[in-house]
Amino acid sequence: MAGSVFLTGANGFLGRELLTLHKACPDRRIVCLVRRKPAGSSTNNVKFVEGDLLDVDAYADALAGCSAILHLAAATGKHAPEEYFRINRDGTRSLTVVAQRMGVRRFLYVSTIAVKFSDKSNYPYAQSKEQAEMVVQQSGLHWTIVRPTMIFGDGAPVLDGLARLAALPLMPMFGDGRTPVQPILASDVATSLIAMLENESLVGKTVEIGGPDVLSIEHLLVRIRCSLGRGRAPVLHLPARPIAACLGFFEPWLRAFLPFTAGQLASFTNPGTIAPDAWVKAQQIGMKRVDEMLLISHEHISA
Repeated sequence: MAGSVFLTGANGFLGRELLTLHKACPDRRIVCLVRRKPAGSSTNNVKFVEGDLLDVDAYADALAGCSAILHLAAATGKHAPEEYFRINRDGTRSLTVVAQRMGVRRFLYVSTIAVKFSDKSNYPYAQSKEQAEMVVQQSGLHWTIVRPTMIFGDGAPVLDGLARLAALPLMPMFGDGRTPVQPILASDVATSLIAMLENESLVGKTVEIGGPDVLSIEHLLVRIRCSLGRGRAPVLHLPARPIAACLGFFEPWLRAFLPFTAGQLASFTNPGTIAPDAWVKAQQIGMKRVDEMLLISHEHISA
């Protein structure tokens, strides 16, 4: 693809993986929108621009000469609901508007598999990403929406959370533990995103992407526990929906002190697997399997 790529969320977990791949391609220039420039990370083909998604004047000029936008930036973790919508929906809208103004046509938006969860009532993050998808679809750009499943790797927030649960003497399981999940390694997501930028046949499509293994959430926690070198532990099944409702009630006052949010429990009760897709199936041939992902992440999750 001719021209530079404009990347948001370069300082995030997945953004760092993308930058590692891009730095190995000196013929492609990448412009990164970040809240704060990282120290000592600039190279000849990587430029950092400080700014906020909603402050378009801070980065509009940086879009000049870019042929594509790869939009990763998002509010994740524990935020007030309005912050998810401000950044994930409204920030995405600002970016699409300025992209149109500056003549950037290709727009790759990284969403989440949680958008298709049947129950998002206590999950403002997933709701905000769903609304952001609608913004992208109505933008008039040459868009592709990507919905990754749970992303693993060194420093993966979701893996950190699951590892903490798996390491407990009595392993808690929210729901019956049968919900299927399909983890994917961050470097495999990054490789696929770069391939998507080059593939015009994916314009106007929503692509769900996950790794080659599908397993139950309980089986996944057991394998994470084994990767930590822990022996077998009793599994304590807890009612997910009442706990989520209780968390949702207290979150406005106690959000910062809670170990997890009601929305984060949704992965225990909503399938996190992808729809069959020929392009993704071809990509999965070279992807890491779950045990390989955990081996790669072993040093981090053992800490």
